[in-house]
Amino acid sequence: MPLLDQISRRHWKTRLVEYGIYLTLIIGGLTMVYPFLVMLTGASSASLDFQRRSMLPGFLFSREDRFLRVLGLYFPPEIRLGVRHMQMAFPKMPEDWGTWLQIGMESEARAWAGRELARLDEPASRAAIGTAARDYADFVRNWDLRETVAAFEQRHTARFLRARYGSLEALNAAWETSVSDFYRLRVVEWSGEPVDQPGFFPADDVRSLDFLAFREAARSNSFGDLPGGAAVPASLVRPAAMRFLWEDFVARNAAVTPEIAAEFPLGRDAPPAAREVWERFLLTSFPLRHVAVPESAERTSTYQAFLVERFLTVETLNEVLGTSFGGFEEIGFSSIAPGGELSRVWMDFVRREVPPAEWVVRDSLADLAFQNFALRRHGSLEKINHAYGLDLANLGELRLPIGEAILETFRRHEYAFTWDLLAANYRTALDYLILRGRAFWNTVILIVLALAISVTVNPLAGYALSRFRLRSGEFVTIFCLATMAFPAAVSAIPGFLLLRDLGMLNTFWALVLPTAANGMAIFLFKGFFDSMPTELFEAATIDGASEMRIFFQVAMPLVQPILAVGMLNAFIAAYNGWEWALIVCQNQDMWTISVWTYQMYQTFQQPGVSMAAFVITSIPVLLVFVFCQRVILRGIVLPQMK
Repeated sequence: MPLLDQISRRHWKTRLVEYGIYLTLIIGGLTMVYPFLVMLTGASSASLDFQRRSMLPGFLFSREDRFLRVLGLYFPPEIRLGVRHMQMAFPKMPEDWGTWLQIGMESEARAWAGRELARLDEPASRAAIGTAARDYADFVRNWDLRETVAAFEQRHTARFLRARYGSLEALNAAWETSVSDFYRLRVVEWSGEPVDQPGFFPADDVRSLDFLAFREAARSNSFGDLPGGAAVPASLVRPAAMRFLWEDFVARNAAVTPEIAAEFPLGRDAPPAAREVWERFLLTSFPLRHVAVPESAERTSTYQAFLVERFLTVETLNEVLGTSFGGFEEIGFSSIAPGGELSRVWMDFVRREVPPAEWVVRDSLADLAFQNFALRRHGSLEKINHAYGLDLANLGELRLPIGEAILETFRRHEYAFTWDLLAANYRTALDYLILRGRAFWNTVILIVLALAISVTVNPLAGYALSRFRLRSGEFVTIFCLATMAFPAAVSAIPGFLLLRDLGMLNTFWALVLPTAANGMAIFLFKGFFDSMPTELFEAATIDGASEMRIFFQVAMPLVQPILAVGMLNAFIAAYNGWEWALIVCQNQDMWTISVWTYQMYQTFQQPGVSMAAFVITSIPVLLVFVFCQRVILRGIVLPQMK
């Protein structure tokens, strides 16, 4: 029966109250929908847009946001100097942008992205970008992987290492680590080798060799979740360009004319003042592995004397550097860094004994190598300017067209990138949660046991309290209700100690037995059984039915709504119960999906991945509510009617 009849609804005051109720319900509904949409948007977000807290993903509706998110794939925050490398690839990018979080909150970010994308809309500019991107792809295809920077995320490294080693035991043995998960592996050198440091030289240890294999996989895009193949000019691996070192050095020296930073490397025909600055840059900031110096007998003799001064004996040298020389006279001087630990000594000698005016920059430097590559392909600087749509005064001003290659890749695969942006966090979360040993099956077994116990223990206890006049039945009922007055944390320590003494830790019994009997469920079942007519049970008894038959065939069919609510509560408690599971099952082989979700929140530095995990783990609960809502509502309404 409605609260308001048809006559009362005709009055304006009644209608005003009715509309006010509807408005209140709508506002209340919106307050529930808004955080849900924010969570869904956060599940597909990254460092750029997570802090925006928007209801819908901006990159679905804004091409500029899509482009910024794609740049986040190529220059992720996990990579050392990632944003600075992006500024080098896109020279018109504001210099004060330092982090992706800052870029995401900048009102100018979309405008800048729009200006870069506008270059793709002009036919002449688009043709020049396509030519530069094609040349860049051909250049990178055969470039030395040791002189590259790899853009990656945890989903890429974990997947690669799992495929390469097969098990954590093999990885820990090879790397001499003790990590408990592929996703917990934090490799500092992988997050950005210091290729820009003056004394850096690539190592040949196991980690470095694995990184080379990873970069080879990234160059060919063997990960499968990003566009790959010959149609992708810009892969996740890019040559280690060093132009930004020269630009930053010039910017730090206020007395230096900024225009000289346009040419890199600086030619020998540069003005004396510029050459002086360049030689100072070589001496203090330039990676010496890209330098060659003249060889001579005198220099070899000086080099050997330098080694004697530093190590005193050849035995000490062999012990420190891991070499096997029989004497200092066996160590010759090479024009380039010899490799291994001896390279660092060679660099120290060159820096101290060889004047920078004699240094020659080698084409192992990616910037110089691409300039020579473009000159060979196009024939002259004028033709390079025509092909790339530039107006360069000399070849040293030609940059590695990393930005153009990314623009062309975005133009060809914009919507493929959009799908990856939507699904990447979910893919990572599923990989982490489902491929977690026995996590999935542990969860299934736990839920089955919890449901089986909930449909037997609680109904039997409620039936016994209702049917049999126990001497202390009222006190038992009060005790069942009293258990609700104390939080679960109060019984955590006694429960843990009891299970420990019974030898049940790290078993399913430790997960299901402490919650087998629920005080509130027993009270509800007792009340429902009390409301049933006694004639029903008397008739079944007269027909010769046993008490168990009466329970299962007479009483249980009538309490299906309450039983559904009890099973729902048992399902939610078993599915979401990570705290108790983490206490009594410290063996990871017994962890459920909810425990791994908590561990994921603690492990990942990307909040979007954690949000995606929360969305995924909430789907089973949502499905249960959707398909069982009619039975659940009956279980809520019928006890009130009784």
